[in-house]
This record gives sequence, structure tokens and C-alpha cells, in this order.
Amino acid sequence: MVHERKLKGTDDVMEMRVSGKVQDGNLIMYDKATDSEWLQESGEALSGEQKGARLTELDETKRTLNVRWDVWSKQHPDSLVLFCDHCETEHSKK
Repeated sequence: MVHERKLKGTDDVMEMRVSGKVQDGNLIMYDKATDSEWLQESGEALSGEQKGARLTELDETKRTLNVRWDVWSKQHPDSLVLFCDHCETEHSKK
């Protein structure tokens, strides 16, 4: 499930951050303005001022499921890659 950063029925875009928390294998995000926590899978606010609210599901025409990096980088030349040296080191030990 992919969601826009706005509540259903509004045009206000929220600044979302990664909380570092996971619930049932799903990332929990939080919005910077209210510190409400949002479940990635459902787009529902789990806690905070927005508890019970839902994010708008992203229309299928606006999302991409899998894209090779060479294709993505041509379409989005300002994109950056997040690299975690610790994760790479741990993965190579296995």
C-alpha cells in the first residue's frame, strides 16, 4: 500500500519521518507537525493528535512498483542513494 502525505479529504501535505519502529513487519512513520505515528500498510494514525485518521491512498497511475536504478535515475536525476555501511558489513559476514 502506498499513501500520499495528506489526510483523506484535505490538500495539506505532511512532512513524514521514519520512527525506527516496526509493527507486524510494517514501518511506523510519524508526521513532524503532530508527532502522530502512522502505520505504513494501512496509512492509519496509531497514536497522537491524528489517531484514527487515514492517509490518502496513492492512485495506481502515480506509483511505480519496481524500477531498475538506471531507469529511475534517468527519470529522477536528483535522487540520492541511502547507503548504510553497517548493514553492508553485517550482510557480507553471512
